[in-house]
Amino acid sequence: MSTYNGERYVAEQLRSILEQLPADGRILIRDDGSSDGTVAAIRALGDNRINVTSGPNVGFGCSFLTLLAAAPLADMVMFSDQDDVWLPGKIARAWQHLQPLSDRPALYGSAQMLADAELRPLRATPPWPRGPSLANALTENIITGCTAALNRSAVDLLQRAGVPEGVHFHDWWMYLVVSAFGTVVFDDEPTLLYRQHGGNQIGHGVGWFARYAGIVRFLLRNDWVGILLAQVAAFFRHYGDELDPASRLLILDLFDVQGSNAAPRWRLICGTQRLRQRSGDDLALRVLLPIHVLHIWPLPSRRL
Repeated sequence: MSTYNGERYVAEQLRSILEQLPADGRILIRDDGSSDGTVAAIRALGDNRINVTSGPNVGFGCSFLTLLAAAPLADMVMFSDQDDVWLPGKIARAWQHLQPLSDRPALYGSAQMLADAELRPLRATPPWPRGPSLANALTENIITGCTAALNRSAVDLLQRAGVPEGVHFHDWWMYLVVSAFGTVVFDDEPTLLYRQHGGNQIGHGVGWFARYAGIVRFLLRNDWVGILLAQVAAFFRHYGDELDPASRLLILDLFDVQGSNAAPRWRLICGTQRLRQRSGDDLALRVLLPIHVLHIWPLPSRRL
């Protein structure tokens, strides 16, 4: 768990985890530079299964990957936000899906039950229309980090890259890496109450309009295509030499990867292959890519 100014909700979340955590289980928390009483609220629980450390503010993605890079030996590693509540049986359900896949890297993720700030259930997140795949992971994340769980093989795989430069979202990074070398499982059954409130880093919003309004706000504040391209470059830098021929061809057909940089090829911008889960989101990708290209590499002005 990575925490940041979460004193209002963090104790309730931790209690929901501790109630189902095995006696030999551990909760590793990195506080990402909170200025409130988050750390004090955690320590007040007085449970020796919790280990909390504090560090400078580096952002949630880097903070989670820092925790993962130092994760001790365990059969399963799970991720948690600071303000949700885990439903009973969440740990057992993740293990039920991952345990049969112990011979290869595996990542588990699930749906969430959206709830308001007082944890009144609103609606479950809808199922994805298409299954997980490397092609999808290159352009979209379908594994929400607060639902994610990794088996030991997947942890070993991800730890080889440490905290890679250019990676913004820890959950999208895990989905991409494990899609290339192992198995990703998505569970349509909600496993937590996903609290929606004014302090969510991203969130789903309540209803269609709120969700897409949140996406638009994020796009206005961040260079989303730049984030995508930087992640592809980081992936190729750390794992490119290990890819099987088909996966390598797929990536190089869509991206021009040169050292620490990646750029979209015209096949990605204009191709007919559907990469994202929903056709509307796929269309949005085709619109955003040329805007990014023309902004970063503007066409020369024409002399009159």
